[in-house]
Amino acid sequence: MKVLSIFRHAEAEQHPRFSDHERPLSLVGVADAERMAASLVRLVVPVDMVFCSDAERTVETLQIFNQTLAVAPECITFESELYLASSTDLIVRVEALSNEWQHVAFVGHNPGLTTLCNFYTGDQISDLPTGGHYCVGFEVDDWRATGHSMGALLGFTVPQQLKP
Repeated sequence: MKVLSIFRHAEAEQHPRFSDHERPLSLVGVADAERMAASLVRLVVPVDMVFCSDAERTVETLQIFNQTLAVAPECITFESELYLASSTDLIVRVEALSNEWQHVAFVGHNPGLTTLCNFYTGDQISDLPTGGHYCVGFEVDDWRATGHSMGALLGFTVPQQLKP
């Protein structure tokens, strides 16, 4: 079985002094990411590899999530190509993943991530909210065998579900 975790960055600052790429998490975003990180202890399969956009808000989100995920630094890569990547680009990336990895995570941005979620499960979610985690399982041994509506939704958690 292959597992794909799709994480959208937590809420970012909306301030004109930052370019979109440089926007840090807002205070709400930090709190949401911390709540989401605590919920990640329920992941059954440890994450083998993380691919993260190099935008400030995704890097900060991953730093908070990784307090729970505990992915080794050498198994995390930050890539400019993931900044605002389309779902088509992400699908190509998934199909090219090494089969030595059973559970891979992407940390990135909408709209590509929402479309990716819908592509793999056939769901029609309108938005993967900021800080959201969408987890898909595939009954395959090869990432190239993943495809449209071939995934099963293993979990969908958003920060709003975890607020007291």
